Amino acid sequence: MLTLVLRHFGFPDCIVDFSNYFMGGLTQYFWNLFLFSTYNTDIGIRQGSILSPTLSVLYIASLIHIFELRAQALIYFHLLIF
Repeated sequence: MLTLVLRHFGFPDCIVDFSNYFMGGLTQYFWNLFLFSTYNTDIGIRQGSILSPTLSVLYIASLIHIFELRAQALIYFHLLIF
């Protein structure tokens, strides 16, 4: 879904194909006083990356736009009824 959103906003394929960014990540969890061992992960965007909030905003912008269009249609419909 995110790649479709990026293409919709006009990003070129060299930017849309960011799958290599997910490769080679390490994840480790800390809970209470227990530190879990590190393991490899190839999914998700790493915490602290500038890419994370940027992609989130682009993805959510489409959802907000859809919500806005539907809300306007509902308001218009209610004005027609009353």
